[in-house]
Amino acid sequence: METKMKKEIEQIKSDIKNFTPASKERTEFISSGSTLLNLALSQKGIHGGFARNRIINIVGDGSSGKTLLALETAHWAFRNIKKVKSKLFPSVKEVKIAYINRERVMDFPIEKMYGQDFVNAVEWRYDIATVEEFGRYFGRLALEHKENECLIIILDSWDSLNSEAGQERFKQAALKDESPDGSYKTEKASYASKEFFNNACDLMTGKDITLFIISQTRTKIGITFGEKHYRSGGDALNFYTHQVPWLAEIEKLKKTFKGETRVYGVRMLAKIKRNKVAKPFRQAESIILFDYGIDNISSMINYLWGPKASKIEFDGYIFKNREEFIGYIEENDLEDELSKMCEDQWAEIEEAMVPERKRKF
Repeated sequence: METKMKKEIEQIKSDIKNFTPASKERTEFISSGSTLLNLALSQKGIHGGFARNRIINIVGDGSSGKTLLALETAHWAFRNIKKVKSKLFPSVKEVKIAYINRERVMDFPIEKMYGQDFVNAVEWRYDIATVEEFGRYFGRLALEHKENECLIIILDSWDSLNSEAGQERFKQAALKDESPDGSYKTEKASYASKEFFNNACDLMTGKDITLFIISQTRTKIGITFGEKHYRSGGDALNFYTHQVPWLAEIEKLKKTFKGETRVYGVRMLAKIKRNKVAKPFRQAESIILFDYGIDNISSMINYLWGPKASKIEFDGYIFKNREEFIGYIEENDLEDELSKMCEDQWAEIEEAMVPERKRKF
C-alpha cells in the first residue's frame, strides 16, 4: 500500500515537472493598419491591434477617420488573417466581412484603395434601419458561423439606427401630418442593455467573431466642467465593449501646386479611453491620406523623428527629405523594421512608467 502511494506521488511530481500549458495567450489581435495605434491598443506593434473575438467601439466626429479605420482593419484581416498561426482559434479558411452601412457614407474610392476583390468579398447592407433588425441580422450571422471562419461585423453607425417603436411613431406622425411625440423614449437603450449585448456575447463565445460598432461624438451644451463630448449608447456600450478608441482630427495636411493649396490628408489622434486587454489611456497619432488610407510609414516617421523632420538618418544613409526615405523603405520592404523600432521605443517608455516598488509576493 505504501509503495503504491509513493509511486503515485512520484508520478504526480513528474506530471507537474513536465506540465506545459496549452497557451499563455489570452487575447489575439487584428491589426488596425497603424503600428502606433496597435501599440496604444495592445502594447504590441506588428502583432497587435484590435482584440479578436471582442466588441470594439470606435468613436469620433465626422472627419476623424472612423469609417476608414474600420475598413483598414477589415482589409488587413481579409489579406492576412489566414496566415496567422493562432493559439486560440482554428486555422482560418474563410474570411467573412459584413458591413452595415446605414449612413451610406462610402464615398471614397475603396476599389482603388483596397482592391475590387475585397469590395466584392464584403457583404454590404444598407437596409438595416433599427437596432432590432441589426440584432436579428447579427444573431443569424453568429448562429451560422463555421469553425474555420473569421467573421468581422461592422455597424456604421450605432447612432444611425432607430428603434422599431420610434420608427413607427415617425410613420404615424407623417400619416397624420403632425409632429412626432417629443417625449424622450428609451426603447433603443433598453433593447441594447436587456436584449442585444448580453445575447451577442453568448453567441460570440468560443467563436472567431469580432464586432465593431462605430459611434458619433456629441457635444454637451453649456458644460463648464468634465468631458465636453460624449457618445450615445448608454451603459451597455460602456459595459460590454473591450476597446474604445476616441478619434479626433488634429491637423489638416496641405500641399501647394501651381499656386493652389489643397488638403490631401489629416493627422488623426486616437485616445484609448477604455481597454480591457492592455494598459488603458494610451494614445497614438496616425496619418490618413485621401484615396490611400492610413499611411503607416509616415506615421512611424513622425513618432521616431518628429513631424517636422527633414533629414533622416537610417541604415547607414542620410536621406535629404521624407519622400526619399519613404521610397527607400517601400522599395526595400523595410516597414517591419520601422515597426520594430517603434515597438522598442514604446516599450522603453512604458518600462520607465513602471513603479519601482517591492513586490507584494
